[in-house]
Amino acid sequence: MSRLHYSGPIPADPARRSQESWRAILDAAYALFVEGGYQSVTMGGIAARAGVGRQTLYRWWPSKAAIVFEAFLDKVSIGPLPADGDLATGDLATLLRAYAHGFLTLYVDGAGGSRLRELIGAAQTDPDLARAMAEQWFEPRRAPVREALREAQRAGAVRADVDPDTALDLVFAPLHYRLLVSGQPLDAAYADAVVDLCLHALRYIASDTTASRPSKSSLQGPQARR
Repeated sequence: MSRLHYSGPIPADPARRSQESWRAILDAAYALFVEGGYQSVTMGGIAARAGVGRQTLYRWWPSKAAIVFEAFLDKVSIGPLPADGDLATGDLATLLRAYAHGFLTLYVDGAGGSRLRELIGAAQTDPDLARAMAEQWFEPRRAPVREALREAQRAGAVRADVDPDTALDLVFAPLHYRLLVSGQPLDAAYADAVVDLCLHALRYIASDTTASRPSKSSLQGPQARR
């Protein structure tokens, strides 16, 4: 079961929860979330739908956000990740494109995309929810790409001075900006353009062009050639 990792103490040990009541509460919270959106969900509404007292909710969760996020993780898979074949290629470009297109599948095309956007919005005023989403939602997506970047650096296919997390932000931040802020089109063509720009900034060299790699001095930038 997924658990929301809050920094403060949880009033009751999750292992001691009544499984029947726990299931009823998560089902109720998710149903209300889908029906009316995050702002419409209340602790009283969850309790009434689940057939439990409000005190039961507060014994097991510190807030509405905690219940709704746990319910979301319980009902929704981690989302589209690259296929095993993409991971097996070891090709950074393939992996970045798989994740960028997976982002579109989840947030734009997926039925739960609008609800996930609501949770991201709620996290802006709930530090605990923001931390939980970073650890349990975003990090599982970033970790494999981060490792692929490091592997590409070890192989000499990516600039050695690049911080992997900064490189990941170059891909994901523009996608989130269009999704949440600008309202501009967010489609496969845009995702590919973002990945292409990121690969250019990384001075990425695909594995099938190893023979034509530039010299070490050219990878270090103009100052190294002075």
